[in-house]
Amino acid sequence: MISLIIGLSAILFYILSAWTQNNPTSVPVLKSAYTLGLVAWVLQGLYLYLHLFTKAGLLLDIGAALSLTAWAVIGIIMISSLRKPVSSLLVFTAPIAALAIAVDIVSVSSVEGRHFSSGILLHIITSILSYALFAVAACQAVLLIYQNRYLKNHGSSALVANLPPLQTMESLLFDVLAAGQILLSIALLTGFLFLDDLWAQHVVHKTILSLVAWVIFSILLLGHYRLGWRGRTAIRWTLWGFATLVVAFFGTKLVLEVLL
Repeated sequence: MISLIIGLSAILFYILSAWTQNNPTSVPVLKSAYTLGLVAWVLQGLYLYLHLFTKAGLLLDIGAALSLTAWAVIGIIMISSLRKPVSSLLVFTAPIAALAIAVDIVSVSSVEGRHFSSGILLHIITSILSYALFAVAACQAVLLIYQNRYLKNHGSSALVANLPPLQTMESLLFDVLAAGQILLSIALLTGFLFLDDLWAQHVVHKTILSLVAWVIFSILLLGHYRLGWRGRTAIRWTLWGFATLVVAFFGTKLVLEVLL
């Protein structure tokens, strides 16, 4: 009951944060959006702690995985906002985090908690953090589309007015992509090292799709740093890579835990 109340409270604060961020009229309002998001993030962290750690071990069903990934996304944005003006990403990520908590609350787990070795835990942590970073990059890509459209049409938008300059947004996008690629590489490496049998553990599909995403992001980063790729090309490759990762991780869990 306590975890339910905490989870519902986190949902409420995330919605308030997104609504405030979508109506940015002054610096105090923007700070309020950040504060509301921070409160929601802390509450979600507490909810996850109560939900994930069971007597049987770590519970990582599809609902918990969604919520944990969303929590990592918000955390990355919160930390990044201390150095760069990227809190506007909350207008997209806060509602997604609220939805992830709601899915976790209403879903009935078909798996049990498990105790993992340190190597597998490293694999899980780096996987979730890499997905979170690529999710932030995907949100930035969507914002870049929105920002480009308004700038070309000379339109006015409160959200665009409070976004960082276009060049800063693109620079931050590739910083996030590079960090996500490093973590994804570690996740894949630890998976190969510590997972005994990919076929028996039903993760071969996730591994293959993750490798495809790794290739997509590698080509994008190489194209950017060697050939100067940016703009629409960078946005398309970012969204393709992220979509592949979503299918790899959550699509696989959906099939194994729900459909099968």
